[in-house]
Amino acid sequence: MTSPPRHWPQYVGAFLVFVLLAGVASASAALLQVKEVVDIAKVSHTAVSVETKGALDDVVQGKPQTLLLIGSDKRDKNAVGDGRSHGLSDTLMLVRLDPEQGAIAVLSVPRDTKAEIPLPGGGFRTAKINEAYSDGGAQLTIRTVRKLMGLPINHVLIINFGAFERAVNRLGCLYEDVDRTYFNDNSQGQNYATINVKSGYQLLCGSDTLDWVRFRHTDSDFVRGARQQAFLRSAKSQIAASQLINDRNTLIRIFATYSQTDITSTTSILGLLKLALASAHQPVRNIAFRGDTSTDPSDTFVTVTDANLALMRREFTELKAAKGPAADTTEVEKVRKKTAKKVKKERGLAKGLIRVTNDVTRPDLVRASFNLSGKLPVYYPSVRYALSSYTSLDGVRSYNIISRTKKKYPSFRLSIYYGQNGQYYGVQGTTWRNPPILGDEHTTVTRNGRKLLVFGAAGGRDQIVAWKTPKGVYWVSNTLSNSLSNAQMLDIAANLRRVPG
Repeated sequence: MTSPPRHWPQYVGAFLVFVLLAGVASASAALLQVKEVVDIAKVSHTAVSVETKGALDDVVQGKPQTLLLIGSDKRDKNAVGDGRSHGLSDTLMLVRLDPEQGAIAVLSVPRDTKAEIPLPGGGFRTAKINEAYSDGGAQLTIRTVRKLMGLPINHVLIINFGAFERAVNRLGCLYEDVDRTYFNDNSQGQNYATINVKSGYQLLCGSDTLDWVRFRHTDSDFVRGARQQAFLRSAKSQIAASQLINDRNTLIRIFATYSQTDITSTTSILGLLKLALASAHQPVRNIAFRGDTSTDPSDTFVTVTDANLALMRREFTELKAAKGPAADTTEVEKVRKKTAKKVKKERGLAKGLIRVTNDVTRPDLVRASFNLSGKLPVYYPSVRYALSSYTSLDGVRSYNIISRTKKKYPSFRLSIYYGQNGQYYGVQGTTWRNPPILGDEHTTVTRNGRKLLVFGAAGGRDQIVAWKTPKGVYWVSNTLSNSLSNAQMLDIAANLRRVPG
């Protein structure tokens, strides 16, 4: 009987990279059971090898490593080849593991970034960076990303949509804080991916999670990158090592069928896993891609200056993230900032905020208060960002959060457009006293007699400010790019007012 090809190490490699990206409470469990994981993987032999000869940088055991995650725009299990099946790289993400820096650095590269793609006979052509994958698979993508970013790349992992959907479902789906309702059915003649994901904190499963993280047709690559990084943060906080190890058999088979990686030796597996052990308790630090988009609709490139490339390299390798929102530096953003400066500062409020007196009479707020009467009081922001407004679709939504055990928690979500493309902040309320989103480390601040729980994010910006009452828990969510300042977040949370009823 012919023995199966020795592709089993890359199954383990894909599984371990998923462990790294999702995060674990303790990597030691995986380290102790690595032999058992390898034995399970040996029984499968259908994966396609990824060609990376001469493209990847050498790995020095024990030193920091950078992984390139390529998300392929294919769902079929037969579409995990070297890229020459004309698939495009839907996602490009760099992940750096360096225990000495105290965090896992993540940098998303917009797929429309203008890049120099090397040609076989020498020279290069200028194109969008995601075209490198269809031109020459992982090998050419690695060379193109490294040339642009000036960063070493030690490992690569290609995951197509099938792996993503199935892995999320196998893990029991994940709770996500969805900033607004995402809907498109192409009924108006568009040709975009369809999506129907409602606003609010909820349990999202495979296909809905995939639609949500890769959505971009009414915002931008910058916003989508921030959304994907938000997914990684939430996954890291929800997935335990024991769950991954207990489900290793099924997960490895999923990755064997729908993913590929260069990690094809026991030595590289152990080296990466030991690095995971040292990094397991570290937070995910999102590094902003400092690119520019044009106001000219015919120019669809994302461009980046040499100065911003140097800044990103320093932020990525040294985790010295610049303060401020993780947004692009387009002319549109400059105009928005100029307009915001004209807003007169109100006494007692952070700059950019205004007091609102009429929102309490909004019919949708009154209706939500009636729907949740006796279950959960509805609170609204009596101060808002000056350029913001409630979204036209599900600006106020009352619903039930359905837990994994099918328990229902009466809840509501207010979705507020920040005034910048793709940026929405919100107010969430729920009778669920201890949702996973509030399980991370936080600080406390007392404001207006309220004990506020403050959850930080990248660049020194606060992502969540929460407040608990005997009836339930409420929180203010920053935009995906953390556009609201810490002072604004605190003032909005401290000035939530109850809707009568």
